Amino acid sequence: MIKSIVINREFGSGGREIGRLISERTGLDFLDTGIMAAAAQRRGLPANQLEAFDEHVSAGQYLNLSIIGVTDPDAAALPYKMFGAIAQVITESAQTRPAVFIGRCADSILREAKVPFLSAFVYSTDLAAKIERAVGVDGVPRDEAEKYIARMDKARSRYQQFFTGTHFGDRRQYDLCLNSGRLGYPLCADLIVAAATSGTDAGAADADPDPADRAATPPDAEPSVG
Repeated sequence: MIKSIVINREFGSGGREIGRLISERTGLDFLDTGIMAAAAQRRGLPANQLEAFDEHVSAGQYLNLSIIGVTDPDAAALPYKMFGAIAQVITESAQTRPAVFIGRCADSILREAKVPFLSAFVYSTDLAAKIERAVGVDGVPRDEAEKYIARMDKARSRYQQFFTGTHFGDRRQYDLCLNSGRLGYPLCADLIVAAATSGTDAGAADADPDPADRAATPPDAEPSVG
C-alpha cells in the first residue's frame, strides 16, 4: 500500500511537477496551493491573507507581519494560528487517505502526528533550467534570476526553521534526495513511487534529527540519492 508523499524542493528543481506526475500515476490527491484555501476556510481566515503568509513572506529569524498588512499588536500569535490551520489540513488529509504534499513543512507535521509518509528532497544542479523557470514562469528579468532563485530558497529555509527548528536541504531529514537536473522528472517520480510502496514506514518511524546535531546542508555539497 502506498503511503503519503512529502516533496520538499529547491526553487526551479521541478518538485511540484514531479509531485503532479506522481499524483497522475498513483491517483493520490495532489495538495499544494489547495492546502492554503482549505486552511483559510477551516479557521475563518481571509484566503488572500493566508496565501500572503505562504513561505515567500518569511524574513529573518521572525516572520515580517507587516508584509501581509498586519499592524495589530496582538498579531504576534497570527503566524502560529495560520501554521496551525495548515497543519490541521495536512494531518486530516493524510489521515483520511494518502496524498502528495508539496512543501509547507508537511514532513514535520506528519511525523509529529505519527502518520506514515515518505519524504523526498528534490534539488537540481542544472542552473540554466532554474533560470529559465524564474524567467518564464515567474517573470523575473534574466539578469536578476540567480539572485531571485537564492532568495526563494532562503525564504523556504527561514520558513522551515521558524516553525520546525529543522534545516531546509539537510539530507538527514529525508528518505530520498534526488537531483532532477540529472535524473529528469519522470525518473524522479518513479523512484519516489517505488520507495513509497516499499512497505517501510520511513518518514513516520524516524525521529527528528537531534537538535544538537542539526546542520544545514553546505550549499556546495550535493545530496546523494537515497
